Amino acid sequence: MTSKPKTARRQWSIAEKHRIATEAIQPGTNKAALARRYGISDSQLYAWRKDLGNETDVPFLPVITDETSPNNDDGSSGSIDIILSNGHRLTVSGTVDPAHVERLLRALAST
Repeated sequence: MTSKPKTARRQWSIAEKHRIATEAIQPGTNKAALARRYGISDSQLYAWRKDLGNETDVPFLPVITDETSPNNDDGSSGSIDIILSNGHRLTVSGTVDPAHVERLLRALAST
């Protein structure tokens, strides 16, 4: 019985995984074809999406602005109220790390 020589497994960087997983969630993307193009299995692609937080894609909704809010011409920071479709509300004021806000929104969207 002969065996095939083992080939080295490809090591994907986090950035590459993120790029491919992000490509997979674009509307109209054929995920099986995408996986074949990169030489990975469908299940690997789905695992990366899950690992990178792309398994439950939160759709973008229209932004509604409150025109009655005063403009802050003095340079002071204002606040943003984010109301999710599940009823959760997040108020962001001051200087906030966008990645932290994203984590909070993902957590609130899943509850």
